[in-house]
Amino acid sequence: MNAPAPVPDIAAARKALARSIGLAAFVYGYPLTETYRTCAMQTAPRAERRSGASAGSDVRAPLNTLHHAPRPSTHEDRDVVTPANDLLYTMAWLHLAHGPMLLTVPASARHPGRYFVLPLYDAYTENFENLGPRNCNPEGETVVLVGPGGTVPESLAAAHRVVRCPTDLVWLIGRILVGDESDWPAARALQSEIQLKPAPGTVLQGRPAAIEQWAGPHEDAMAAAFEHGEPAADVAPRFFTNVCHALAEAQGRVEDRALVAWFGQGGLLANAAFSWDALEAPLREGLIEGFAEGVQLVGAVGRNRRPKPWSMTPATGRYGNEFLGRARTAYLGLGALATSEAVYAAAHHDATQEPLDGQRRYTMRFEAGDLPPADAFWSVTLYDSDRFLYPNDIRRHAIGDRTPGLKRNADGSLELVVSHARPADAANWLPAPAGRFYLILRMYYPREGVQSWRIPALQTQQG
Repeated sequence: MNAPAPVPDIAAARKALARSIGLAAFVYGYPLTETYRTCAMQTAPRAERRSGASAGSDVRAPLNTLHHAPRPSTHEDRDVVTPANDLLYTMAWLHLAHGPMLLTVPASARHPGRYFVLPLYDAYTENFENLGPRNCNPEGETVVLVGPGGTVPESLAAAHRVVRCPTDLVWLIGRILVGDESDWPAARALQSEIQLKPAPGTVLQGRPAAIEQWAGPHEDAMAAAFEHGEPAADVAPRFFTNVCHALAEAQGRVEDRALVAWFGQGGLLANAAFSWDALEAPLREGLIEGFAEGVQLVGAVGRNRRPKPWSMTPATGRYGNEFLGRARTAYLGLGALATSEAVYAAAHHDATQEPLDGQRRYTMRFEAGDLPPADAFWSVTLYDSDRFLYPNDIRRHAIGDRTPGLKRNADGSLELVVSHARPADAANWLPAPAGRFYLILRMYYPREGVQSWRIPALQTQQG
């Protein structure tokens, strides 16, 4: 007689399914939760804001309200990772569920030669629109921003350009090029021309429900689990709760809806009433394991798969089906621009593939006539291992094409010095911490062929 067939372990099967769903849902949902988390922090009531923040570092303002940063970012600015140091930021969180908003783009003709852009991001970090000198009236214009289910009165649509936003929650991260302190007033003058107000008939209301009912502290799930070692069993429940609440408000692309429906087989329903505790034990266990795997996966792609001096990001801002790339960018550089506007490259290793360490002295040499191929501007910015700017005595966080006092070699080449110890000649010095750090090269209005341009590797100097 044949032995009876083994009884399938349904609980184990459901756990395995939930594990695979947990991994996929983390990769897909992490940028979404980072958007909502950042919005929750930056639109918090005044009583909830950080104590000790300076006027420049506290970029928080109520929903549907512009905040103009009065100075470039420094080490004090810790809301968003990897801030640029050569820009004035103008930020706003828009909630279009209750009607359109009107955004005024400044007149580039009044500010000749001044780079600026008003990028718009949806809840999934997609940079779906960039407004500026490239595509707006040189005398300035007002644009109507409307959510996916919203309508625009005929009279308003006839008078203005209409931008249809993929989600009701939209993040504006305006960027204005700025030089040293003597240039700040001129940059602020352009900044003051950016205006935001409700369209006629729009009645502003409270923050989205997914923000008001945010589960747990306003902490980056990657930072909690990957950097700080918090157990997945503690982080995963609040992460998936926030994902489900956000999915209920921001449905995302039509192409993604079958994937989101599949998440429901693991108990992850796009529902404002989602409850982690209501899930069966096998589903909770599987989701926790999948979350842990997702964290490690995003952390792994956030580092060079094989050590090399520079890694140029092939695509940012507009991701399509590249969910893992989107999650990676959300972790390392939330709010990255589309590659048509800017191209980014990161260096974690020197020319010999050793990790960058401020205890060593490095040089980065650009040959004459071979500077970064950017038509607007370029800069090299240094970040500490925590992904924020490094405090230093000379208050220099970046070097670029507008840095005053840079010295060229006799042959026209430009050589930057990167180290913790101050060199005898500090004109071209970029200060580093006494340990690990990394660099980001930004190229705005990148030229054709930028992806094949060879970025100079950092060379270790003796003595």
